[in-house]
Amino acid sequence: MDIAAYAQTAVDLVNARLGSDDDLRAYLAPRSWLTERVRAGDLAEIQEFRARLGEMADASAAGDGPAAVASLNELLVKHPIRPVISGHDESSWHLHVHDKTGSVVETVCAEACFGLAMLVAEHGPTRIGRCAATDCDNAFIDTSVNRSRRFCSTRCSTRMNVAALRRRKQAAKLAAGQTD
Repeated sequence: MDIAAYAQTAVDLVNARLGSDDDLRAYLAPRSWLTERVRAGDLAEIQEFRARLGEMADASAAGDGPAAVASLNELLVKHPIRPVISGHDESSWHLHVHDKTGSVVETVCAEACFGLAMLVAEHGPTRIGRCAATDCDNAFIDTSVNRSRRFCSTRCSTRMNVAALRRRKQAAKLAAGQTD
């Protein structure tokens, strides 16, 4: 079991654009065994769960630990985790957060809730941020020592840093009386 991957699953779900069943299948594509089990109605349930995860992420990003924990606890009650031990041979025992009979919704929700619960328990409730880049509101996990992460990706960071550099150069030109 990769706990960090489960937490990242939750953040990826917050950031996912899920407008159709095809979008849901594309989101699940890396796990074909889940994609094959998508049923009518799964999209609506995942969208509702995604919205609630977004509320938890917003509380975390705002530094409101008690609200983030309360939101996560509500999700844990609504989407219980049913752990099972699984293995493919005698040396590969590992934990799954839901049994094989679980629906797509039950499995995805259990993974996300478990990952976030472990993240909060290990790093605190305010380790999910929202991207500071213009035109981006993606969520991200910040496990930096000083909680300094501001962007969801290198792309957003670079884009904002280049824009800031261009503004400084333009301001310096204007201050020097230069025009293009």
